[in-house]
Amino acid sequence: MRSNKSGKLLSLTILFIFAFFLLSVVWTLRSDTKIARIVPLILVLILTILSFLHYAPAPKTKQQPLFVSKRFGIGISVNPNNPTGRLFWYLVFAVMTILIIVVAFSN
Repeated sequence: MRSNKSGKLLSLTILFIFAFFLLSVVWTLRSDTKIARIVPLILVLILTILSFLHYAPAPKTKQQPLFVSKRFGIGISVNPNNPTGRLFWYLVFAVMTILIIVVAFSN
């Protein structure tokens, strides 16, 4: 289990990136440059990676459930220790990366 200090640091990092994401969305709505369209996608990819790292503790020998309760807050999350959950996380990474590439090279 992670220490409380590292959990708070990760929470603050995710909050900072989310705030930056919201600012970039506002910037995107106000401008029509290619970089303005790419920045929110990159930030979503970063948030996805941080969430995956946060919810992926060391694998256990037993089969893990697909959905687990969130470590902080209310709700559930997809468990990356389950084979189906891991596939879900990899698909999210792939889709976000493809979106970034398509937006970067589109006219």
